[in-house]
Amino acid sequence: MDEFTKKSTERFDKNIVKQAEKFIDKSPELKKIRSIKDGESYSEINSGVNDQQYKDNYDKIKWTKDKKTKPKFRVKVNGKYIDEEE
Repeated sequence: MDEFTKKSTERFDKNIVKQAEKFIDKSPELKKIRSIKDGESYSEINSGVNDQQYKDNYDKIKWTKDKKTKPKFRVKVNGKYIDEEE
């Protein structure tokens, strides 16, 4: 929250201000508007903290897909399985 917003919300109840901040954080459009107001660039990609430790160890991340087989589900309609060939 920038200085202007902090000064303008001093007279409001702190719980209401926190609820408003949570509401803004849930909406991408409102976050974009807030970023533009604050003079920051907005990115829809948020990977968390990009500190120096993360940047140094980025090449060590193993990018693999899980090769687990997905469970096979059977659907039963009127006492018969619909995937069975008759």
